[in-house]
Amino acid sequence: MEPKNYKMFLAINTHWDREYRWSFVETQIRLVEAVDLLIDTMEKDKRFKYFHTDSQVSFLDDYLEVRPENHDRVAKLVREGRLLTGPWYTLPAEFLVSGEALVRNLLLGHRMSNDLGGVMKAGYNIFSWGQVSQLPQIYRQFGMDAIMFYRGIDQSNLDKLEFKWCSPDGSEALGVTFSSYHRLNFWVYVYKPYINGSGLDRQSIIDHQGHLFNLCDTYGDDINHWVVNQPRLNDFEKARKGLDTLMETVVDRSSTDNLLFLQGFDQENPDPIVPDLVDQLNEKIDFGNIEIGTIGEYLDAVRDGLKNRDLMETLTVFEGEMLNVEQSGDPFAPLYNGVFSARMPLKQMNTDCENRLENWAEPVAVWASLSGRAYPFNSLMMAWKEILRNQQHDGIGGCHVDRVTTTMIERYRNARDIAEVITRDSLMHLVADIDYSDLDDKQIGLTVFNPSAQQRSEVVEAVVDIPHEWGLRFIPGTSCKMPITVQLENSEGKQIPVQLLGLEDDTVFGYLKYGSHIHMKVTRCRIVFEADVIPAMGYAGFKLTAVQRVDRPIEWISPEMNVLENEHLHAEINSDGTISLLDKKTTTRYERLHYFDDDGEMGGPLIHQVPNGNCIYSTLGQPAEIGMIENGPLITRYRIERTWMLPESLDAQMKIHVPHGSEWVDHGAVKRSNKKKAIKIVTQVTLRKDSLLLEFETTVENTVKDHRLRICFDSDIADATHCNVDAPYDIVSREIAIPDSSGWYEAAARTLPAHSFVDVSNGKRGLTVVQTGLPEYEVVDDPHRTIALTLLRCFGTAGNNSETFVPQDLAQCQGRHVFKYAVLAHEGDYRQGTSHVYAERFNAPLRVVQSCRHKGAQPQRKSFLSVDNPDFVVTALKRAEYSDDFILRGFNAVDKGIKLKITLDEAVRSVTRITLEEKDVSKLAVKDNAVTVPVQKGQIVSLRLSV
Repeated sequence: MEPKNYKMFLAINTHWDREYRWSFVETQIRLVEAVDLLIDTMEKDKRFKYFHTDSQVSFLDDYLEVRPENHDRVAKLVREGRLLTGPWYTLPAEFLVSGEALVRNLLLGHRMSNDLGGVMKAGYNIFSWGQVSQLPQIYRQFGMDAIMFYRGIDQSNLDKLEFKWCSPDGSEALGVTFSSYHRLNFWVYVYKPYINGSGLDRQSIIDHQGHLFNLCDTYGDDINHWVVNQPRLNDFEKARKGLDTLMETVVDRSSTDNLLFLQGFDQENPDPIVPDLVDQLNEKIDFGNIEIGTIGEYLDAVRDGLKNRDLMETLTVFEGEMLNVEQSGDPFAPLYNGVFSARMPLKQMNTDCENRLENWAEPVAVWASLSGRAYPFNSLMMAWKEILRNQQHDGIGGCHVDRVTTTMIERYRNARDIAEVITRDSLMHLVADIDYSDLDDKQIGLTVFNPSAQQRSEVVEAVVDIPHEWGLRFIPGTSCKMPITVQLENSEGKQIPVQLLGLEDDTVFGYLKYGSHIHMKVTRCRIVFEADVIPAMGYAGFKLTAVQRVDRPIEWISPEMNVLENEHLHAEINSDGTISLLDKKTTTRYERLHYFDDDGEMGGPLIHQVPNGNCIYSTLGQPAEIGMIENGPLITRYRIERTWMLPESLDAQMKIHVPHGSEWVDHGAVKRSNKKKAIKIVTQVTLRKDSLLLEFETTVENTVKDHRLRICFDSDIADATHCNVDAPYDIVSREIAIPDSSGWYEAAARTLPAHSFVDVSNGKRGLTVVQTGLPEYEVVDDPHRTIALTLLRCFGTAGNNSETFVPQDLAQCQGRHVFKYAVLAHEGDYRQGTSHVYAERFNAPLRVVQSCRHKGAQPQRKSFLSVDNPDFVVTALKRAEYSDDFILRGFNAVDKGIKLKITLDEAVRSVTRITLEEKDVSKLAVKDNAVTVPVQKGQIVSLRLSV
């Protein structure tokens, strides 16, 4: 190596996954041992100057939960800048969570880090499977201008480690990737050869006074052994040679003389011997000095070096998302896009919780606060913390053991419960303040709430209880029931169309604040009605009257059997359960919508891998049972039932040979079993009056294993070259064509992530599939341009090669699963079709509240806040982190600048534009309870509303 004075930063870091090989509790126990050792080492040996908690403060949060007595010791190290923590609470899988979840993660990470003494302002983002397009802007708005990562960027496109990366709004960050073995480079090349020499095995451990421990009785379930008194061989010659090899991998790729070495592995104790190793190396090398330093120091040195050499403007510039597979062959850099469908039920629960918090609990808590109710900040923080714990990358990515899944399920249930209780209590407070004194004794007030920033008119479903005491349901003195129905009028007295779906008599309860409860005998009326012009981020009241009558409508959404038709769509259900859909506006007919395909799975959480002799099954041409469930002037609904025979699991031919001695086993190729089981699939197809969406709810009783089940929609837009999907704070365009990946380390990705919609169009017409909680899709690169959503991908492994194989039953996703999605046919591209608006509304349905006559100060129609342009997608209305003000946030979803008029509640006194970190940018003028805000292309805008 040519003599040169390199400055080598050694960043000591342990990647401590909360959710991976063991249960969270076992991980936490091992973490306590590791941090105890770390604190003692750092206090005793000043050469062990710095330690990184892997960019996630949960490392210390989990520790202090068990060791609260060590809080001051930890805080002292953080305050001194030696123990570097944050900026994240947990390191998330960026494409599997919402944009708000990313921001809340950083906000919580900053809050907890600062409470301990300071936050590390360096974007060390190593574990997301791909990087979202808005990450440079998100980091910029948190005061960070550099990002380090490796998954998602194709290393073959880079001659140097440094590059520039721009978000859609133009926000720029300095990007830095790594040398060979990335975050493990020093650990692999230098440290591990040093302590292990030529390699440790069972005999060498025993020879050096170590031993192995295994709890081998039948009472426990331990399989693997533990090494006790692990020997350190301290083979300096191997470490020295390893350093030379490491230098060869990095010096030619670094634009400056500053090099980053990283020490630490997953779930590994920090080793006090590292400073000794560094000292020995520095005595022998003549090409610079290794210093135990920080990632922030390294990034500052690189930035200065680039500027001093006038290299900043020569760097490669990337724009948009980083979602490339690894071509060059580094074993730690693959994208591993299988995580987008691993353990799908967890992903559904995650989206459900995000929707309930972002779309309902937080906004309605703000509305209630505007009328005097205390904002439940701490309760909402509890819910977010539960979710963010689950969004740690190996948790939400599905790369873990079953015991982690059971813990995550309970956390999601807790978060959902908190969201629903806050939503209910906030709506209760709001309705109590609405004046319904004009109701008579036998009328019910229905209040429809709209969480969107624009007004909505939709057909909604509700269940309304009619008291038996009104004397409408039973003939007096008998048990004979009379038919009843309901009538509805809005606050102006206009009659509103209603369709009765069903009646059921029951006893319900009213919970008292004091004295337990009352009970009521009621008729539960399941109805649909036109919720017309519901104010933006507000509500509208209706008066419901029950009458003894049978309604016999003359208009039907289903004019004939197996047909659904409204003003915009004509849909026919074919004998195999597929849909033929006519978009009346464009006169385009779409065939072969909504069929299932199923193929084998022999991969795991990280990759989808088909078995040899893979048999792919399809429901195309297979008869389905079709029945009408409901029909009327406002809604029609059909049920499509299938009993589908599929291979029960994977199978392999096995021959056991016993010639005249030792037996030996010959395994044939893994394939799908010839033995089949039936899975039942029931789909309800719904069309509402005046709706552009054809909606589906599918229930699958999964009885088979080792397979991938998808739902498919043929767009037949053969000339479409790109699809558009939503991602955190962005709508991105992705090429449909699949490149030839022969010879690549990782195959070209066919399946990719989307948050709530996938759109295929050619600029003249398009088809959008809207979904909730189904993040993996494929647009098939053939003339059909089929949009395929993954429903289930079932396998039996945990994906970790350091554990003896134990079947992971929950990863096989057995049992009942429910999926919701819809299709939207439109003219033009997704912007003209407003696909993003329909996706937002599909994931934030209107909600309905029933109440009795009562007095109140508020009118029966009100908007708390509105935005005049739906291209500005509102993502949050919540309380500020450090004040009683409120935060409104959203992003520009189209590729041009827009100007917004935001109409505010009369309680809002002032508006300040702020960053995502909630630091002030500029004051905005408020005039007539409104503010005008310019928003650049791709910009994320947050406003602080002071009341």
